[in-house]
Amino acid sequence: MRTAIVGGTGSIGMALAACLAQRGMEVVVLSRRAPAMLPERAAWRPADVTDYRSLRATLAGSKVERLVHLAALLQFACEADPAEAARVNVEGTANVLDASRDVGIRRVVFGSSIAVYGERSDPMRETDELPVEVGCYGVTKQLAESFGERFRQRHGLEFVSLRYSGVFGPGEAASAGMAQVRSRILSCARGEDVRIEGACGDERVHLTHVSDAAEATCAALLAPSLPPRAVYNVAGPPENYVSLRELHALVRELVPGAGRAIWSSRVARSAGPVDISRIARDLGWRPAVSLRDGLRELLVPRSRRASVA
Repeated sequence: MRTAIVGGTGSIGMALAACLAQRGMEVVVLSRRAPAMLPERAAWRPADVTDYRSLRATLAGSKVERLVHLAALLQFACEADPAEAARVNVEGTANVLDASRDVGIRRVVFGSSIAVYGERSDPMRETDELPVEVGCYGVTKQLAESFGERFRQRHGLEFVSLRYSGVFGPGEAASAGMAQVRSRILSCARGEDVRIEGACGDERVHLTHVSDAAEATCAALLAPSLPPRAVYNVAGPPENYVSLRELHALVRELVPGAGRAIWSSRVARSAGPVDISRIARDLGWRPAVSLRDGLRELLVPRSRRASVA
């Protein structure tokens, strides 16, 4: 089976391409800019989700059967330019769905976010009614999910929405958002104090290692059958629900001499914890990487890992 990953040069996209290639599948990565490297059995094609004709032509020429849509502006970029957020995240998703229907793609897996739930401290479940008062990024994800459900109902397109939570690991976010905030916190491991813009240390998030996010996406992509409304939370083990301050403290524990995190905000916008029982029941996926293990692999040289297990 040949699969397209639209917006595939970010951390999840690259991990997913490797995950699929390891399963012997052919992968086509579509993005505006070429990735620095690709796994075997993967190819790159230039594409922009805001250009429907070019996107459709590229998908038709690639002869893919299933598609993962990860292209998006993230939180801070959406708030800074709502019009561009609508153009990329909403119109871009409509273009992906239209093109997928037109070229005969059977299943689209959409990279959504727990941002659809807004700011809340109680457990997040897919059966919850989504709030009206959410940030610009969350609004675009809600609309994109609605578009996907409409295409499922009217055109028979199999549509899966994955609400990722706090993805971390190798790779960088393509635009400004909480993924970049977490990356800045991890950069303290270089031994320098870092000012963390737009975040408070008391904010809590349920973190997910990128390899777990990729495996969950594979499960959604390859499942032999799906329920009528396939919407799933994706998050790490329960112990990965931490504050940003606790995340920084773990970095300093694993890396002696790590710098301080200087928080620029006093407003805590917490999220989670995230309930993942539905994806475990329907698709058999469960996270495997704890926050400690993920950070140890990312930040600690291999020669020192046994001493900080």
